[in-house]
Amino acid sequence: MKQSNQTRASLCRASSVLFAVLLLVGCRTRRSSPFIGLSPQQSRALVQQLALRRDQELQADLRSAFASHPPQSILILSGGDAHGAFGCGILSGWRNAPGGRPKFDVVTGVSTGALIAAFAFLGEEQDDATLREVYTTIRDKDVFDLLNFEPPNSVFGTAPLKRLIAKHVTPRVFRRVAAAHREGRRLYVTTVELESGAVCIWPLSKIAFDSVHPSSTSISTADPAADPGEAGEIDPAGLERFRKILLGAAAIPFFFPPVEIDGGLHSDAGLREAISLRLFMLGLDRAADVASGKPSTGQNTTDKPATGNSPPTVWAILNGKLRSPPEPVGNNLLSLGPRSLEIYNETVVILSLRDAAHVAATHNPPFQFRWLSEPDELDTGPGPGLFHPMFDPVVMKRLYMAGQPLGQAGAPAWKHGPPPLDADHLDPQDQ
Repeated sequence: MKQSNQTRASLCRASSVLFAVLLLVGCRTRRSSPFIGLSPQQSRALVQQLALRRDQELQADLRSAFASHPPQSILILSGGDAHGAFGCGILSGWRNAPGGRPKFDVVTGVSTGALIAAFAFLGEEQDDATLREVYTTIRDKDVFDLLNFEPPNSVFGTAPLKRLIAKHVTPRVFRRVAAAHREGRRLYVTTVELESGAVCIWPLSKIAFDSVHPSSTSISTADPAADPGEAGEIDPAGLERFRKILLGAAAIPFFFPPVEIDGGLHSDAGLREAISLRLFMLGLDRAADVASGKPSTGQNTTDKPATGNSPPTVWAILNGKLRSPPEPVGNNLLSLGPRSLEIYNETVVILSLRDAAHVAATHNPPFQFRWLSEPDELDTGPGPGLFHPMFDPVVMKRLYMAGQPLGQAGAPAWKHGPPPLDADHLDPQDQ
């Protein structure tokens, strides 16, 4: 993803001196770390135990939604920092596509995609308007402070981003997410826990559902036409947890401070994967049921798609270019380092996309896999650096406008299947 690659490579140049300063401050292990005093074998055993518990909880949550019917439309959103504006433009234009935009059964997000995910999940025009406002008007000062020395765990501070999340993830939005969960839809975002290195998938819609309790008034009226954003009493701790997870999901390692959640240090999952999709998110697997000898309680030959006769589909939005163009590289550290990081990051993107396509294809029944990325010819100007901001409204509006016609074109604009691993072995549809 070129935008994410450019962003982080440029920030690497801009922050090299600050990095040296931070090293001088020193480092120490957190007293609350669960890995203190453990041997490597014990640490691995603890990580496996925690991962198993998370997987069991996630699978139970998904079974509760899709035990009697499979999901039909799944949206997965990548990272990309300010280039999330491109994905927001796609979502806006998609509303006016032939046949309209699907109502997604599952939405997942990584990094900036996690911030977009909640509003894509809700999917109303008011949510598109929120995304348009945020991703075409914000500036660096709305996302991060220039320095962060308390504690010295990142180059920048994210107090502005925390305020921005609180401004838009309102109690009303929180209640609406809970209502969508009650309908049987699911919202997930991912982080990386830095001590274990594990990817953590957070069931945000379940967190909202568990934190919104029917009030005595809502129980007595029980009006089916009532606004779901106004009904129910909220547990403030649940809302704060929801916002904290979003902050952690958007915490670019080294540049933004990690967020401590449940005793772990959580950062942007882009360290591990560009997009998030797991086999169990696609519903119960018929082959697994047959192999285990269990009677099928989920998908069967009589299951009907949720929307007409359209096949089940995974839609992936990459907020950036799939590959960066060739460019001259100086034989010096400040040129070689960022370019190497850029190539590494785009490899993570391509492999993540291919993995998601494989997951969709190998499920029983298989899902179609469709994806979009920024057009190669799209010019977004210089990337962020000492003299160029990360969040530039002029650039973000250009990205937003580039995404709209692709969304409005509907399914024909989306690419099919996995992307080629090498740029010189293009899929015939791209030639």
